[in-house]
Amino acid sequence: MRQNQTNTSDASDRLLDANPQLSGIRFLLLALAGIILFLGAIRLGDLAGYDDALYSTEAKNIVRSGDWLNPSIRGGSALEHPPLFVWTQAVFLSVFGISDIAAKAPSALSAIGTVLLVYWLARRLLRDDLAASVAMFVMLATPYFIKYASHAMTDVPNAFLILCAVCAWSFAGRDPRWYLAAGAFTAMALMTRGLIGFALPLIFAVDMKSTRRSVPKSYLFAMLMIAVVPLTLWYAHSLLSHPNFVSAQGGWLEKTVYGSLNPPWRRYTGAIEYAFMLLKSYWPWLPALVAAFVLVLKNRRRELYMLLTWAAAVFLMCAVARSRVLRYMLPAYPAFSILAALALSTWFPRRVLRRAMNWIPPAAVLAAACLVLLMTPTRHAAEILPLARAASQPRGQMVALYDEGQPRWDEANQLEWYGDCLPKMLLTSDDLAETLKTLRVRAFIVDKPTYEKELKQLPHNVIADSGRLIYLRLQ
Repeated sequence: MRQNQTNTSDASDRLLDANPQLSGIRFLLLALAGIILFLGAIRLGDLAGYDDALYSTEAKNIVRSGDWLNPSIRGGSALEHPPLFVWTQAVFLSVFGISDIAAKAPSALSAIGTVLLVYWLARRLLRDDLAASVAMFVMLATPYFIKYASHAMTDVPNAFLILCAVCAWSFAGRDPRWYLAAGAFTAMALMTRGLIGFALPLIFAVDMKSTRRSVPKSYLFAMLMIAVVPLTLWYAHSLLSHPNFVSAQGGWLEKTVYGSLNPPWRRYTGAIEYAFMLLKSYWPWLPALVAAFVLVLKNRRRELYMLLTWAAAVFLMCAVARSRVLRYMLPAYPAFSILAALALSTWFPRRVLRRAMNWIPPAAVLAAACLVLLMTPTRHAAEILPLARAASQPRGQMVALYDEGQPRWDEANQLEWYGDCLPKMLLTSDDLAETLKTLRVRAFIVDKPTYEKELKQLPHNVIADSGRLIYLRLQ
């Protein structure tokens, strides 16, 4: 009798969880929290100098030149990465004007889309509205994801596109035309960040085998063609249009993918380093994520093997590369969120979890509003901004940049983004001496010790002074 009462109670709990009105309210409140948080955050602060200002400058140059096929920066072609994200930024800059907010908008909108789609995919895979709400909250409340959603960088948009591809693949079980959409989103992921998009074919292959899915060969072939043709065409265009494309790509790949490390044994420690980075940063969800791997494998939930493969494929592709940066793993975070939600919905009694998810969404809205209103903006370009504005006259002039002989690409990127000038990087003291000797450039931004030692005695006018740097023009 007691067993029957328990079963009846569990069934009643699940029926309440499946209440469309209650589930809809949770979804809408969490969606509102995401909109407030991610769109509100892009008004805070300026652009950091590395990837943020790099991509944004390429997009600005597209808008100014009208040349969409050949992005450029510092007066030369930008050949290191596929251009889809830069094209997206260029569209926003064209419509809303050239600003930090417009440059960040694609990442913020991608973050919102990621949170919404995590709910949909979790609901489809876990068959549980309550667990799907938990997954949505986990995605929304992951600090590392929040951080990069406000950056003008490819990581969050790429995570969104990979999630879109997986969602299309999941839906294709009912309608094979969605395989074409999966191919299209795979193509966009490859055109946004290149190599990491190749995790998707592995994810799909494992899901086909584990769930015994039969894909019509015609759709499978079409999906593969749609996925690889755009990237192939872009590489072909770059190869034919730019004689230095092979060397530029080779240098970039050596720097980020297969180059040597110091000390050499670090070549074999990528997995350990990424595991350590997750151990430090993926809180409070890490225990639930680890437990979910055990649950899925122990219970042989084949329909969820795709999530394990998704997480493992991104992890391993990052681990074997030369660069060791945790944000490269952001494409796996949607899978992390769904897996963590699976464990949390298993650990906690459903009645407790349901009550928690009744107050968490409105609290998330309030917390998002407070963060946006009270957070102090981060000023990455405070030092370079006055110099960039001063160097914009005359427009388009070349400005030699030398900062203690360091490769300050961040300063160069910010200088071009915030100013209408072309930075010429001087990486060594010999480069500086040669430029001063030939006088092919008369405008200089240098650090103050270099100014005192090398330029102060020359006829010149100091136009701007900011922090460690001085902008001057030789007479």
